[in-house]
Amino acid sequence: MISAEEAKLLEPYFAKSETSEITMRQAEKVSVETGICLRKVEWFAIRKGFVPRRYRHNLGTFSCAGQLKLLESKVVLIGLGGLGGHLLEQFGRAGVGEIVGVDADVFDETNLNRQLLSNEGNLGKEKAYQAKERLEKINKAVKFTGFSCCFDELPDEVWQNAALVFDCLDNIADRLKLAHKCSEMKCPLVHGAIAGWYGEVGVVWPESEMLEKHYQGQREGLEKELGTPPFTAAVAASLMAAKGVQILTGKYRSTQPTIHFFDLLEDDWENIQL
Repeated sequence: MISAEEAKLLEPYFAKSETSEITMRQAEKVSVETGICLRKVEWFAIRKGFVPRRYRHNLGTFSCAGQLKLLESKVVLIGLGGLGGHLLEQFGRAGVGEIVGVDADVFDETNLNRQLLSNEGNLGKEKAYQAKERLEKINKAVKFTGFSCCFDELPDEVWQNAALVFDCLDNIADRLKLAHKCSEMKCPLVHGAIAGWYGEVGVVWPESEMLEKHYQGQREGLEKELGTPPFTAAVAASLMAAKGVQILTGKYRSTQPTIHFFDLLEDDWENIQL
């Protein structure tokens, strides 16, 4: 994560202290004075036993070791709409170190009902650019790279070193294309989809063909018929974020390809193994 030279520059700042915490302003001051990016400062602080205050309420769940793994991780969000916007928000607050966001679209009025990144003032603006602005207000330590294009137009280096890819797309054809791409790259894919009161989330391991088995020739989802309300998007994205953090921190325990279905109207939850 950091070089020996960077560690040497940072060491004096954490040699002696009466507290085991470091505030956001203190970390920013260290970053400015050393020229070392804020994410590395936070990572080094945790290694030296200093908890960045912004992550204090993460550690009971993640542990210091888990928080370090999150800061070290790179994830790719394909789609920055209803699911992707919530994921960006949660991963930024969780302290996932590097986020790539991909969406060729701009915001319009139909997004306002559920897309966290949209507001009345940014209609017509690129989702990738708005995602960057939002994340900078949440956590400057997180590195964000936005691409206003389709995922199959991304340069090869975007996929390199990605720990996880997140399927936040809105149609079956693109989901299957993305699953195939991730299988080629040997990278796990966290899938999510919503329609009306219903949603599904699953971890697609490389070469499992889980989505192909799930859709079995189906071409259209139910979202166009049933709509996509705000609470369904928030629930599905939160489940996707939880699965992602489990994988990144080594807490994911499932050994079978499984899709988790939920029905918020009937309060029904079901896990289907494929």
